[in-house]
Amino acid sequence: MKKSILFPCLLLASSLYAWLQSGQLELFSGQGQWPVLLMLLGAAFIYQGKKEAAASHFFIGMVLFGIGLHFFAKPSLDWWPDDFEMIIFVIGFSLLASTIQKKEYVYEAVSMICFSLFLYFFKQITAWLDSAHIPTALFKEYWPFVFIAISLLLLLIKRKKTIR
Repeated sequence: MKKSILFPCLLLASSLYAWLQSGQLELFSGQGQWPVLLMLLGAAFIYQGKKEAAASHFFIGMVLFGIGLHFFAKPSLDWWPDDFEMIIFVIGFSLLASTIQKKEYVYEAVSMICFSLFLYFFKQITAWLDSAHIPTALFKEYWPFVFIAISLLLLLIKRKKTIR
């Protein structure tokens, strides 16, 4: 039976967070906030995923670290994206980083990243369309339904199975 390093890594991350939260040593401002715990747990999963070549653990680690980083950096940076856009971006980037070596899910990951960028630049896109005298009222109101329809269409299309 293979001995996993996941438990020691998670225990180390949790213990480091408890020590940072105690305030015995001030390394950086906000070190006792919950996003730091997410980043430490994410780092533990990333390390374990790389050490044991477990892509699923690497993906989980990237998501946890990215979401923790988002919520840690958001209050201090005015230009930082909102939660919805950033969480979609983190998931897309994590999927891309964890599966790019196997060339799996690259299309899905890039699509998620592009969707998050669309969400981030949505106001600028509609402002540009308005300045070009292109009406955007319907677009602003119904764009989610277009993506819902595309998603359902992609789910319901019968795919040909390839035999290898």
